[in-house]
Amino acid sequence: MDKAQSQLFNQLQVLREKYIADFPERVQELMQSWAQYCKHYDPASLKVLHRQAHSLKGSGATYGFDDISTLATGLNAIFSQLQDNQTPPDTQEQHEIEALLVQLDNLQPKLDQDDIKSAIEPQQETEADRNDDDLFSILIVMKDASELDEQLSHFGYQIHTLPHNDALAKEIRTNKPDVIIIDADSNGIETIKQLKADTANASIACIFLANDDSMISRLEAVRAGASSYHQQPVNISDLIDKLDTISFKKHEEPNRILIVEDTQSMAAFFQITLESVGMKTVVVTDPMDVLKAVSDFNPELILMDMYMPECSGQELASIIRQFEDYVSIPIVFLSSERDMDKQLEAMRQGGDDFLTKPINPDHLIASVETRTKRYRKLRSLMVRDSLTGLFNHTKTKQMLEQDVYRTARNKGQLVFAMLDIDHFKQVNDNYGHPMGDKVIKSLARILKQRLRKSDTIGRYGGEEFAVILFDTDIANAHNIINKIRKEFSHIKYKCDQGEFQVTFSCGLASFPELENATDLNEAADKALYQAKHTGRNKVSSI
Repeated sequence: MDKAQSQLFNQLQVLREKYIADFPERVQELMQSWAQYCKHYDPASLKVLHRQAHSLKGSGATYGFDDISTLATGLNAIFSQLQDNQTPPDTQEQHEIEALLVQLDNLQPKLDQDDIKSAIEPQQETEADRNDDDLFSILIVMKDASELDEQLSHFGYQIHTLPHNDALAKEIRTNKPDVIIIDADSNGIETIKQLKADTANASIACIFLANDDSMISRLEAVRAGASSYHQQPVNISDLIDKLDTISFKKHEEPNRILIVEDTQSMAAFFQITLESVGMKTVVVTDPMDVLKAVSDFNPELILMDMYMPECSGQELASIIRQFEDYVSIPIVFLSSERDMDKQLEAMRQGGDDFLTKPINPDHLIASVETRTKRYRKLRSLMVRDSLTGLFNHTKTKQMLEQDVYRTARNKGQLVFAMLDIDHFKQVNDNYGHPMGDKVIKSLARILKQRLRKSDTIGRYGGEEFAVILFDTDIANAHNIINKIRKEFSHIKYKCDQGEFQVTFSCGLASFPELENATDLNEAADKALYQAKHTGRNKVSSI
C-alpha cells in the first residue's frame, strides 16, 4: 500500500469508527419514526421511514457492515411496497418490520480493517500524489544553450542548463526535470538510453535536437524514448507546441465535484475518496442550498443522492435543468436502489447516470474521472477557441458579466484588459497565415503562463485578446500586462525569410470605477484605440 492509499485507508477507518459510534442513534431514530407512523399510517411518515431505511442500507454496505445492510434492505423493501400499494401494513408486515428493527437494535458492528484494505485496490500514481513545483521544469543539455534558454524563458518555464552529458545522471538525482532537451549529435541518444534504463527516470520526457534529419536518426531517437525530434536550427514555435502537449497534464485543473448527500457519513466517504486523488469537492447536505453551491462552485459533475428530505434527487435534478447554464453539467445519482424502472425514471428527470451503492472507492474515482473528462471535452468545444484553447468571444463576455456581478457582491475590484497584436495583417501578408497562427498561439501561451489561474483569458477575435484580472487595481494591472508586453516583444519567430518579432498594444478599464460589463468593455476598447494611435507597443488606460 503506497502513501496515498495508506492515507485514504486511515481516513476511511476514522469514518467507520464514527459510523459505529453513531449507529445506535440512527437505529433509535428509525424506531421512533416507526412509532410515529403507527399512530396514523400517514404517507409523510412512511416516506421518512423509507428514506431512513434506504440510507442505512447504502451506508452499511459502503462501510463494509453487511449485517446492517441486509436488515435495512429488508425494511426498505417492505416500506417501498407499502408506498407503492398506498395501504397500511397488515399484521404479518408489522411483525416483520418490528423483528427487523429489534435485530438492528441488537447489532454491535465491529471494526475489521480487512474490509477497508480489500476495498482499496492498487492505484497508479496520479498527478495529485506528486509534490512538484507549479513551474514546468526543463533541463537543456547542450554546449551552447543561451539562445534556446532565452527564448523558452519568455514562456514562464523553469530552465536549467548543462553544457555536457557527463553530469546528467547527477543532475537528475538532484533536480528531476519534467523534460530533457538534448543535443542528439553529441552522443545524446546513447546518453538518454542509459538514463532511461533506470526505471526511476523512465517517465521523464525527452526531446532531441539534431542537425541530421534522416529517418535512421529519427528511428534511433524513438527507440531511445524520444517524445519529439527537431532539426536544428529549431523552430521555437514547433518546440513550444510539443512542450505544451507534455505539460498539459501537469497543469490540468483538478476536477470539481459537487456532492449532494443528506447523510453525513456517506457524504464524508465520497468526499474523502475523491479528494484522495486530488479532486476538489463541495458537500451540500441540504438540497435547498444546491443552486447557490452550483453557482459559486461551478462543478463539472454533481453526485446526488436519490432519497433526501424535503426534495428528492429527481426533483432536484429537474430544478437544476431549468437553468440554461447548468443543462450540460452531468448529474449522477447515487443510491442503493436496484429497481431498473426507478433508475430509468430518475434519469428521465434530468440525470445522466446511476451508480448503485455500495460502490468501491476505485470504481467511484474511475466513474467520476471518465464523466468529467467527457464533460470537459464537450464543454471545451462549446466555449473554447480551437486554435488557442482560450475562452471564445461569447464565453469571455459571459464571464465578464458574471465576474463583475460576483466582484460587486464581494465588494472587490477587477480590471478588464483588451490586447491586440500590432501590424498583424503584415505578419499574415509577409510570412503566411500558418505563421500568423503561431504568433497568436505564442501570445495565448505567454498569457496563460504569466497570469494567475484565477484570472480569465479569452480570444476576443482574430488577433484580439481579453483578460479579466481579479483583486487587482489599474496600477497593478498595468505593471503585470506591461511585463508580459516586454517579454512578448523579445520572442523570435523563424521563417524562410529569416527572423521577425511582434508586439501588442493594450487598453485597461477597472471596476468599481466603471459599474458594469458594457462600460468596462467600451472603456477598454477606447484605451486600446488610444494605445494603437499613439505609437503602439504600449499599455493605456482612460
